[in-house]
Amino acid sequence: MRNLAGRLSWKHASVVIALATVVPPYTTFLYGFGGHDGHVSIATYALLWAIYPPESSMSGLQVLTYYALSTGLSLGFFNIIFAFQVIRFTRGATSKRNTLLVGALTLVLPITSLIVAFPTMISSGAFVYIGPIPIQLITGLLLMHLAGPKEPVSPW
Repeated sequence: MRNLAGRLSWKHASVVIALATVVPPYTTFLYGFGGHDGHVSIATYALLWAIYPPESSMSGLQVLTYYALSTGLSLGFFNIIFAFQVIRFTRGATSKRNTLLVGALTLVLPITSLIVAFPTMISSGAFVYIGPIPIQLITGLLLMHLAGPKEPVSPW
């Protein structure tokens, strides 16, 4: 069976990571609580779009609006850097360690939001998923394996 590593060119990997960065969501955040009935409202964010809960003044899907772009780009800053790092890694211009470090940073803000929201969810008894949606991270790791530079094999 042929080795799968190195089958993708860096140009193809660049297109894939760009799409995986821009299209899918990267996190959900706690937006608020419904008060008496105890329902929890969440917002889902991607770089260029967001879905806000019905009680929000900008409810529903927002694509390329000021609110979606300002929130998506500011919260997804590390996702943008990770995309560039994956491209650089597939071209052989950066190390695997640096790329993995930036990939880990993409999870910091979403996990922090989970930690902050968790006590409130426990006290209200309403649980929803708050945190990272690591589609881009998983895609980047796969691209690093499939399109990254081949590691030298030692005969010893």
